[in-house]
Amino acid sequence: MLQKPFLNRMARRPRKPSELLLVPMIDIFTVLVTFLLMTAVFSRITIVQLDLPSAAAGQPTDPVFRLEVIVRKEGFELTNGTQSIATIPKVDGEYDLKSLSELALALKREHPQTEAASVLMEPEVRYDYLIQAMDAIRNTELPAANADAQPVRVALFSKIAVGDAP
Repeated sequence: MLQKPFLNRMARRPRKPSELLLVPMIDIFTVLVTFLLMTAVFSRITIVQLDLPSAAAGQPTDPVFRLEVIVRKEGFELTNGTQSIATIPKVDGEYDLKSLSELALALKREHPQTEAASVLMEPEVRYDYLIQAMDAIRNTELPAANADAQPVRVALFSKIAVGDAP
């Protein structure tokens, strides 16, 4: 008998509509965003300046030497646009970047006023090898004149255009 009056009291009590409290949720998100911004690692991105060929560029009037490095699956092929200069095969399955850099230095000594070069890549070659070839012809280190000095960094072909190999 005691249970019936208890149930009747519960049934008679008016129910309040439930509300969603947004203020504590906004406080939590504010603290979370602040924490994430303070602990975020901001990475430094290096930007490489490239001269990409355009359709609007006309033909040069004077024949100017322009180095073309073609990155093939077998190795590097160097041309001046019309005729082959050299071929550098892979050594032990790896691209010979040191020989490429030495040959670029020799070509820079022959054509000191030239700054432009092209790096062309076959579709099957990994993108990383294109970047390594660009770095090899952009600049190189020469040994110092005496043993106490630091090696000297020399700019070779700093204006590099990229494209697909023929």
